[in-house]
Amino acid sequence: MAVANYFPHPFEDLNPMTDTRQTEAQLVAEAEALRQRVAELEAVNIKREQAEATLQVSETRYRRLFESAQDGILILDAGTGQITDVNPFLVKMLGYTYAELLGRQLWEIGPFKDIAAARAAFSELQSRGYIRYEDLPLEASDGRHLHVEFVSNVYRVDQQQVIQCNIRDISARKQAEAALSQSIADLQARNEELDAFAHTVAHDLKNPVHLIVNYAHLLTREGATLSADERQQSVKAIEQSGYKISTIIDELLLLAELHKSDVETSPLNMVRIVAESVSHLADSIKTTQAEIDCPDASAWPVAWGYGPWVEQVWANYLGNALKYGCTPIATPCIELGAALQSDDTVRYWARDHGPGLTPEAQSLLFTPFTRLSQVHPRGHGLGLSIARLIVEKLGGYVGVESRVGEGSTFYFTLPAVR
Repeated sequence: MAVANYFPHPFEDLNPMTDTRQTEAQLVAEAEALRQRVAELEAVNIKREQAEATLQVSETRYRRLFESAQDGILILDAGTGQITDVNPFLVKMLGYTYAELLGRQLWEIGPFKDIAAARAAFSELQSRGYIRYEDLPLEASDGRHLHVEFVSNVYRVDQQQVIQCNIRDISARKQAEAALSQSIADLQARNEELDAFAHTVAHDLKNPVHLIVNYAHLLTREGATLSADERQQSVKAIEQSGYKISTIIDELLLLAELHKSDVETSPLNMVRIVAESVSHLADSIKTTQAEIDCPDASAWPVAWGYGPWVEQVWANYLGNALKYGCTPIATPCIELGAALQSDDTVRYWARDHGPGLTPEAQSLLFTPFTRLSQVHPRGHGLGLSIARLIVEKLGGYVGVESRVGEGSTFYFTLPAVR
């Protein structure tokens, strides 16, 4: 067999038309695949643009909330504690500029100047991821003291940990809570005062009412058999008891006025006020044969006050001195005086030479509606309590200086007239 006939010619089976059709099909397939890939990339790009737009909207919304929030917001680097952002509300709250806060660590600024505590809190926040203080005291740049609620938490932004601190000013709420607590305490004290007041008034009214009833009963039953002197004595006792009841009623009316009224103060003519008080006590002065000594009264310093109320204070001080401070051993004398004090007040006093008071009794004297049974069965209670209320409402204070066996000095102060 010839070699040439055994091996066919290399190109004798190739069809040019078939090869061209295959090439075109491949190109069409590749073009279609390319179009699909382009479409996929365009879809991905659209989604990316949509995500970016959504993110931009979210960031804009967050920034608006951040800028307009009515709570202070700090953003810190979770690793260093440096401030990376701060909203306008906190800038205004603390009184620092944005530049003064940015880039500094939390414990480097005034409000958080307790470095050890701030660093400890920061360490706790790093480990726990959350920290909250219900009432954290802060100090603004101008020295204002604030109470804030402080909440911090850690979260991730762009694969980095940041700390957001929300700071809410609760100073107004704390003030309201303090005012409410004070109101509750005042109401409780007022209720206790009313209980003691009712007991004191009942006690003060009981004796004169019993005297009136007993003497009236005596006159009704045995008036015809009594002598003229005995009848006169009974009528006199009824009259005196009626005066006592009238005095108590006047004190009650004055007490009610004190609790609900504010008066306009003016310079006081203290000589005239004292004279009026003395005239009201003429019977007691005559009975005790007491002397009222007012040396240099016309030269007394002038104070601000309300005349009718101050007259009641003098009447109470003088009445107590006549009742408890005048001894039968010598001619009783009550000394009145006044002096200007270094705190721009005038101190007025009434000094007696009676048995004096123990320190325990002195501590109870001006307590509302407390009576001193160890001093005298009828005590000092209601009158001195009212005197204290009057003087304190007029801007002064009351007090007593006394030693057993050496008499007592009751005093009160009022703002001086310059």
